[in-house]
Parts: sequence; C-alpha cells; structure tokens
Amino acid sequence: MIFSFFHGGEGLAVAVALEDETYPIVELVFDLANIRAGPRFAGEDAPMGGRLGILCQRIYGRADYPGYLTMGVPVQYGAGASEVVRALVADPRSKHKLTSELLRHGDIERALVEWRSILRHIVLAPAYPLSRWTELKAAAKELVDKTASPTSAVDLATLAPLQQRAGETDPRSSRSRGTTVAPRARQAS
Repeated sequence: MIFSFFHGGEGLAVAVALEDETYPIVELVFDLANIRAGPRFAGEDAPMGGRLGILCQRIYGRADYPGYLTMGVPVQYGAGASEVVRALVADPRSKHKLTSELLRHGDIERALVEWRSILRHIVLAPAYPLSRWTELKAAAKELVDKTASPTSAVDLATLAPLQQRAGETDPRSSRSRGTTVAPRARQAS
C-alpha cells in the first residue's frame, strides 16, 4: 500500500526500507535524499550504493522497469546525497566544504530541494496503520520544520526588471514567441 503513495520507483524504495525492521527511521529519513540525487554525489563510489540502494538491489535484484527501477534502484537514485544532506542539516554553513570539481553548489541545492520535496510528500501522504510509516511521517515533519529550502533565500526584489515582468500579464507582448510588440506610442509614429 505504501508504494501507491509515491511516483515510480520512489515508493518501491520507501516500502522496502519500511519492511526492513533493522533500518532505523532516523537513517532512512536522510537516505531518502539519494532517491532523486542522480550520480554526481557518488564521486568515485558506487552510484547505486548506500544502505537504501543496497537494500533495493538485494530485494529487487538488478531489475529494470522503465520509469520505476534501473538495476534495482529508483531511476534517479544516486548514493552520496544523504551524507551531504546530513552534513548540511548539522551545519547549514558547511556547503562550501562539500563542493568539489564534480559537485557544485547548484547540485547541493537541488538535492536539498528534492529531499525536502520527498519529506513534504511523506508528511502529506495518507495515514496507514504501520508503526514505521507513522514514525517516518513524524521524522519527515520534524526535518521539514527544522530545515529551510535553499530557494527560500531568493529575494525577488533583486531580480532584473525583465525577470520581474516575466510573470506579469501584458497584452502588448507575445511571450509564447519570445517577442515583444513595440509600445503603442512608438507604433503611432
């Protein structure tokens, strides 16, 4: 049933982790960051590794199901993001220490956004009579409340004037073609 609360292989990973009674929820809640991380976080390590990836591969084998699993793990899975997220939750100022030639600030911010998205999804998902699911929902809520999204720091007032107007409805412009009609005063001349 838990699987049905998610999209694609994400639900398969969460369900298998909840079934493993030896997998502490306090670890799982951070390991969820690997589900959408992609391969950049693994560095020279196995991109399908980490406790969650290894568990998925043990249960699902090397199964390939388009849109669900690739080699037994969710399609966008990438080991290593959970360690980065753990470090940032412990010390939000440590982002610069975590970057490398392959791992940039944008990668880290994207991983945080995706991780928080999964946590919010879990918080808002239906209740289910499984104690580990209830515990995961509580742990996810605690972390969503405790952490800030990297996008929450964006100051819209600092956007360039063209970017500020991008969301406005302007009958004089043709946004779909990327062109702008000249202002009416100019058209008269």
